[in-house]
Amino acid sequence: MPLLLRTVRENRWYKAPAAAWLERGDVPADPIGDLATSQNALSVWQVEPDRSNLERVVRAVAIGKQKVDSAGWVLFDSDLLGPLGIGLVEAPGGTNDEAANAWHRDLVDLSGNKLVSLARMIFERGESGTIPKKRMAQLIEDGIRNNELPDSLRGRLEL
Repeated sequence: MPLLLRTVRENRWYKAPAAAWLERGDVPADPIGDLATSQNALSVWQVEPDRSNLERVVRAVAIGKQKVDSAGWVLFDSDLLGPLGIGLVEAPGGTNDEAANAWHRDLVDLSGNKLVSLARMIFERGESGTIPKKRMAQLIEDGIRNNELPDSLRGRLEL
């Protein structure tokens, strides 16, 4: 099964600071703030097992922001959704990278309990990372040069 990615504020997903006060099996409240739903669905992105499209997916989401900045992400295995009773459906993405939009998915029929279980699963078994601002600017420039992104986005490169 594929990997799934959600862009987040990575510092919310650091495990060490919470370890001292969290009860076993619990999850800090802050990561849940990165899992904002709409119509009981959560937007995620499919990442290839070799992670070859990870930076492109994060770039596609990040380019929709007001300015170029660092972009955090969490990555987890889609196999973990079944035991939580969470459905996964294809849904068209809405970024400026048309090819990347094909990798968009929604986690559907989420309840509050399922969302907390998802946060716990990602916190315990997922991976987090950040693409630094300078690297993101380079990815955007590469995307424009390779015709993956429209030239009109060049103005976003002013750091």
